[in-house]
Amino acid sequence: MVLDLFGTRRLLLAGASLGWLWVAAGGAALVLLFVLYREERRLVSRRTGLGLLGLRLTAAAVLVLALFEPIASHSYRETTKGRVIVAVDVSESMATTDPDRPAKDRERLTKTLRMSPGESVEKLSRREIARRLLERKGSPIEQIEAAHQVEAVAFARESAPATLPALAATLKQPGKPDDPATSSTDWQPVLAGALQDGEAPVLGIVLLTDGRQNGPGDSAATVDRLAARGIPVYPILIGATAPPRDAAVATVRAPEGVYKGDVASIEATLKLDGYAGREVVVTLERPGAAPLERRVRAPDETAVSARPVVNFTVPMTESGTVPMTIAIRPLDGDVRPDNDRRTVSVQVSEDKAAVLLVDGEARWEFRYLRNALTRDPQVKVEAVVFHQPEATGVSSHNTYGTTLPPRPEPEAGSARDLTDPLGTFDVIVLGDVDPADLPPGTWARLESYVSERGGTLILSPGPRFWPTLPGHETARKLLPVLDPRPVAIAPGQASPTSLSLPPGAVVLPTLVASADTAAWPMLQFASDPEQSRLLWTGLPRLPWSLAGKPKPGATALALAGDEAAAVIAAQAYGLGKVLWVGTDGTWRWRYRVGDTYHHRFWGQTVRWAASGKLAAGNAFVRFGPTRPRVADGEGVHLQARIAEGILGAGPDLLIAARIFKAGTSANEATGEAVAVVPLRPIPGQPRAYEGHAPTLPLGRYVVRLDVPSLTEALHLDDNGGKKAPQSLLDVVARETSERVELAVDREPATRLAVATGGRVLADFEADALPPLLRSRTRQTVRTEETPLWDHPAALLLFFAIVTSEWIMRKRVGLP
Repeated sequence: MVLDLFGTRRLLLAGASLGWLWVAAGGAALVLLFVLYREERRLVSRRTGLGLLGLRLTAAAVLVLALFEPIASHSYRETTKGRVIVAVDVSESMATTDPDRPAKDRERLTKTLRMSPGESVEKLSRREIARRLLERKGSPIEQIEAAHQVEAVAFARESAPATLPALAATLKQPGKPDDPATSSTDWQPVLAGALQDGEAPVLGIVLLTDGRQNGPGDSAATVDRLAARGIPVYPILIGATAPPRDAAVATVRAPEGVYKGDVASIEATLKLDGYAGREVVVTLERPGAAPLERRVRAPDETAVSARPVVNFTVPMTESGTVPMTIAIRPLDGDVRPDNDRRTVSVQVSEDKAAVLLVDGEARWEFRYLRNALTRDPQVKVEAVVFHQPEATGVSSHNTYGTTLPPRPEPEAGSARDLTDPLGTFDVIVLGDVDPADLPPGTWARLESYVSERGGTLILSPGPRFWPTLPGHETARKLLPVLDPRPVAIAPGQASPTSLSLPPGAVVLPTLVASADTAAWPMLQFASDPEQSRLLWTGLPRLPWSLAGKPKPGATALALAGDEAAAVIAAQAYGLGKVLWVGTDGTWRWRYRVGDTYHHRFWGQTVRWAASGKLAAGNAFVRFGPTRPRVADGEGVHLQARIAEGILGAGPDLLIAARIFKAGTSANEATGEAVAVVPLRPIPGQPRAYEGHAPTLPLGRYVVRLDVPSLTEALHLDDNGGKKAPQSLLDVVARETSERVELAVDREPATRLAVATGGRVLADFEADALPPLLRSRTRQTVRTEETPLWDHPAALLLFFAIVTSEWIMRKRVGLP
C-alpha cells in the first residue's frame, strides 16, 4: 500500500497484506485499554487517567504501525555526465622507439608534448609518449577529464580497469620482457566493455595505441553495435608509419619430432628493415656442438614477401628434446635487439618407424619401396605379399609373409583385453590388393588401426584392383578423395628428360602444400620452395595415376598436370591419418638419380606418418608430451607406453607424470613438482596411458614418469649410475607479430574509426581530440527509501512512551 504525503514523498506499507490482522489486534488492544481506564478511574483523578490512557494508546498505535512495516520514500532527479573510455596499449610493441620520424612530425610532436629544448623526441619510446599525453599539464586527456567522466583501461592481450595515475605509473616502468600478457594487442575487450550498460552514457572511446591489432577473433559484430549506439572510437596512433631500423627473426619452422640419426631442416624467415644491401650473419646454436652459420644479404624492399629465408640442416645425434636457437649477429642501430633470436625444440626419438607393406604381388612399386625403406636405418620393414612366385633353388620358403598377422580371439569367458598386432606398426602401406585375398573384417581392423590406435594408413593402388576401393563402404570412408579416376594420358606427353620413357602425366605439388614445408616434408626436394618445384617438374612422368576430388577436410598435396583432381592427398581420421598416393610409378623417379628423390619422398612420408612418437624412456617404457613445445595457454597432452612382457601393466596400474621446472643446465629438475598428472588407460590400446596437464607458465620443464609398483621393472630409478629417463617440455610464447611488425599500422584503426563515426589522430594531433567529444548528460530519477518500522528511532520512541507510562503509574501509586 502506498500513501502519497506531499511533493515526492510517500509512505509505503510493506506489511499491508496482513493489515486486517493488525487492525483487529489494534481494536482488541483499544477495547482492553478502555476497560483498564475505567477500572483505574476509581483510584486516580480524571486528568491522570486520561494521561495514562493517552500514553498507552500511543504505544499501541506505534506497535500496530510497526506491524504494517512502514517505509518512507523520497524521489529526486540527478544529472549524470557522459563518460569517455580512455584505453592505453601496454603491449610489447609500445616499447619501440621511432628515431626515423620525418622532421616535420618530430617538430609537431615536440610541441604537442611541450618538451624542453634539451630533450629529443627520437629517444622517446611509444610508452613514454603515451605517458606524457596522460600526465602533461593541460593535456587532451586532462581536458577530457575536466568535462566528462573518464574510465581508464589498460589493454594488451587482455584488458584491465585502471585509473589515469595508475596507467601513467605503469607506462613509466619498462615492460616485462617475455610476459605472455603483453605478447599481443587486442582492443576487442575494450570495445566490448563500452557496450555494457552503466549509469553514465558512453560518449566515445579513445585508444592510445600503435595500431598493431593482432589479437584473435573478429571484432566486426562489436563494431556494428558501437555504431548502432552512436559510440565513436578515436584511435590516437603513437609512433611512425615508416618501420624503424630493425633486424628480427620473424618466424622459425622446425619439425616437432625426428629420429636419432636423421637430419632436421630448420627454416628461419628474417626481417631486415633499414639494412638494405647489408650482409647479415645468422647462426644456429645447439647444445654440445659448434654454432652453424649462414650469411644473407638484406633485400632492397621491406615487403613481407621480400624477406630472406635461411635454411639449416642439423644432424640429430642425441635423443631427447634438443633446443636450437636462431640468432642474428648484432647490428648497429637496431631499435629492438630483443627480437633478434628465437628458440625452438625438436624431439629426437631413438625408436625406429615400424612399417608394414601389404601388396597383392611383388610389383615394381612394391620392390623399390621395400628396398628403399630397408636401407633406411631409422625404419623397420615387414612385408606381406599374397601371391609370390614359386620359390626355386635350395630354399623353398617364401620371401615375404603371405597373410596378415591374425587378431587373437578371446578365450571363452575371458574378459582380458587383446591387442591387434596391426597396432605394433606406425605405418601400413596398402598396395594393389585383390579384395578376395583380404580376410573378412580386414577393413574394419584397418579403420580401427587408424581411428583408435592413431596409426597412419597409406593407400597406394595399382591398375588391377583400384576400382574395388570406392566400392567398399569402409574403404570409401578412409579414402581422402572422392570418385578417383585414371588420369588421361595424351600420346605426346613424353618426359622431357628422356624420349625413351613412356608418356605420362606431370605430378606437381599444390602451392599451399609446397609453402608449408613443416606440415608436408615429403614434398620438399630442396630447401627453397621454388627450387623444389623445379625438381618436381623434371621428374619422369607417370604413365598411370589415379586422381580424385579431395574430400571436405582433406588436403590436396599434388595434382596431375592442370587438372584439379588430387593424385596425392591426406586427411585426418579419428586419432590417425590417411594418405592417398594414387600411382604405382614413384619408382620411376629413380631414373638416372637412384634414391635421391624416390627415397626422399618415401622416407619423409614414413617420418611424417610416424610423427608424434614419444621421445623419452628406454626399452621397457616410452613416455613424455606428445608435442615437445606448446604455446602458453595450451594444455599439455602426456602419454606413456609400456612394453609387452611387463607384468602388472594393466588398466588398474597407478601411473603418473611429474612435471618439474628445469634448472640452469636445462636438463635437470629443480625443487618440487609443479604438477602431478595422473595417467589413465587409453581405450583400445593396452599398456598405453594418457593424461592432460594444466596450462603452465613460460619456460622449460622436465617430465618424469612415476610408477611406484614398476619402478625397478621399468628402470625408472637412478640406480646403477644410469640417469633416470626424462623428457623435456618447452612452453613458449604464442606466435604473434608483436615484436616483429613495428611500424604503426593505420589501416585497422582507420576502419574502426570510420565504422563508428570517429576519427584517427596521429600522436602529434592529440590536442584536436577534446572538441570532438560532444557533451551529453542523462537525467536519472533516484529514489531513497528509509524503513521506519525497524529504525532505531522508532524503537526508542516506543520504549520512551512505555517508560513514561510506568513512571506516571508509580507516581500515583498504581501497581
